[in-house]
Amino acid sequence: MEQKMISVIIPTYNRKEKLKECMESVLGQSYREIEVIVVDDASTDGTEKLFYEISDKRLKYFRYDTNRGACYARNYGAERAEGELLAFQDSDDLWHPDKLEKQYELLLSSGADLCFCGMNRVSEGGSRFYYPVHPFHPEHGLEEFLAENRASTQTMLMRRFVWEKLRFDENIRRYQDWDFGIRAAGEFKLCYLPEALVESEVGMDSISARVKSYPHLLHLYHKHEALYQQYPNSRAVMNRRLGKRVHSAEPELAAMHFKRSFEISHSFYDFCYWTTDRLRAKLRKQHTLRCCKKAK
Repeated sequence: MEQKMISVIIPTYNRKEKLKECMESVLGQSYREIEVIVVDDASTDGTEKLFYEISDKRLKYFRYDTNRGACYARNYGAERAEGELLAFQDSDDLWHPDKLEKQYELLLSSGADLCFCGMNRVSEGGSRFYYPVHPFHPEHGLEEFLAENRASTQTMLMRRFVWEKLRFDENIRRYQDWDFGIRAAGEFKLCYLPEALVESEVGMDSISARVKSYPHLLHLYHKHEALYQQYPNSRAVMNRRLGKRVHSAEPELAAMHFKRSFEISHSFYDFCYWTTDRLRAKLRKQHTLRCCKKAK
């Protein structure tokens, strides 16, 4: 059976030390009918020098001089791709040698438009866990994607027309893959290969990092708010997640989200967080008032 061309787009920014190994994991795929498009998002670490060392006719390198973000780079690369199928890789991650071959076979046999696989998320300390955490049920695909991101960008293989219809949203800085997955689940047929075929490094999940992620998560929630209204269980899950993002830093805001979640879920878990954060917010206000009085 003749293989269709798969174009693999790799956006990169100042990842010279890790990019070479990443590219080798893509060029070394058992599925050979590929082109690899590296889009250099205005790196300043000499990334372009790597391409003096690697000679593979399947490899193409593009660079521009103003940093525009990963979504712009992905769209830029996809616009220049020649393949009927598109895959996306992150420049600091590694693919298993049979990733594309296994996904291609499942995509064809299932008749799906987009296939995503599992991956191992590896911490700096060496611990790892499988992602996504929960199984995927295509008949409830949109609801499940609204509740939780199931497909990180580097796990996706899609027919070109999926990207042409959706493109990556260049106006959001985080959760771009989640946003793309929600929109894809709403319009196309998705399939899931429950096997870790990607090794992905993740940083420490600090409290400050979780708090900083809150506005980006809230933006995603508001962007798809009409869909969340249609799927109340997913709306409850997202409000719970938003509440946990700010639980340690802003108890009043957290209490609002947990209250919204509890009104749908009626779960003891949400009730405990709601009442605890409501009390913490009240005590914090009282403390602030006492400090203000003493200052006067």
